[in-house]
Amino acid sequence: MRNLVFISGLLLVMAGAAAAQNAPDSSTETQPPARQQRRSRNLIDRWNQMSPAERERELAKLPPERAAAIRERIRKYNEMPHADKEALREGYDIFAQLPAEKQELVRQSLREFRRLPQDRQDEVHRAFMELRVLPEAQRTARLNSEEFHGKFTMMERQILTVVSENLAVPAN
Repeated sequence: MRNLVFISGLLLVMAGAAAAQNAPDSSTETQPPARQQRRSRNLIDRWNQMSPAERERELAKLPPERAAAIRERIRKYNEMPHADKEALREGYDIFAQLPAEKQELVRQSLREFRRLPQDRQDEVHRAFMELRVLPEAQRTARLNSEEFHGKFTMMERQILTVVSENLAVPAN
């Protein structure tokens, strides 16, 4: 079952990225774009590339509940099929290119998403997967449609707006 793979996986990646941002070498402002891309991809696999002892040393620096959550996300990530991991990496690449304030908006929206009941998470996730591949004009029209407003609460629409606008698949 691939239910909520993208969003839950993105939460995993962002947890690793947030912890990695505290590392002294994580600044990418002066790095060339290719280096930035490699660095953002490395953040995804950072936890898995560490030895168990290194991982535990890093996790020990975090509050216990956050360390436990990251351990669980690592476990879930490791259980994902390869194709889902690749899709997650692509999504994180999009996320990593956002300015810090937009990253925080996405994080907040994903926290709100996780507070929704499971049936609503499923519905919001389906809508997100449809919205993120639409061209901007079509996505905006869909978000503003009467049908959309009747199907989703104000909170759900806000989540979908923020996440779909910031994590949209770039047009080719």
